[in-house]
Amino acid sequence: MRLIKHKAKTYKRKENKKHVKDNIKKATAELLAEKGYASISTRDIAKRADTALGQLTYYYKTKDALILEVIDEIIDEFISEIEQIADTSDNKIEDLRKYLNNIIDDDYMKSRIIIDIISQSLYNNALSTKANEMINKMSNIFTKVIIEENIEIDEAKSESYINYFLGTMIRKNIEQKAIDNEKYAFNEAKSNKIKQKSLSAQIV
Repeated sequence: MRLIKHKAKTYKRKENKKHVKDNIKKATAELLAEKGYASISTRDIAKRADTALGQLTYYYKTKDALILEVIDEIIDEFISEIEQIADTSDNKIEDLRKYLNNIIDDDYMKSRIIIDIISQSLYNNALSTKANEMINKMSNIFTKVIIEENIEIDEAKSESYINYFLGTMIRKNIEQKAIDNEKYAFNEAKSNKIKQKSLSAQIV
């Protein structure tokens, strides 16, 4: 009986540990998409995850260790989804194009994080390695599909697909950022106007 109880407690601790780590990683992904790698701290992550800073550093000794684990999972998922389309689709090029366009148009978190990985790779050796690995894997998948589909194209075609995807994703996110900034400025001006009216009414 004691052995059963001990096993139950051990299982519960493992489940709790997984839950805490999942919350921390989810919070990290959200902040990476919202603020970018260079602008977030372990305190930001702990606050978003609603966990103590000490608990976060218990699981992840450094911010980089945590962020790199999250980035690894996002890239692995991204590449896995592309590979699945390449392996199972009857219309590989078209379905790959649709998938990538869907990320550009609808998957805000994934597209922002991919952009951040690439932009920060200029200044961070670990992220430079991650970005190169991701782009090389994408290139290999597209090249394989192009060969299997017997598409008559030049050698740089797979790179042109990747360049189109990354370029369009960056442009769309810049456009969305400009729209978000305009909305923020409008709401701030509206809020200040209301405050001024309220203050004027109090003075009168």
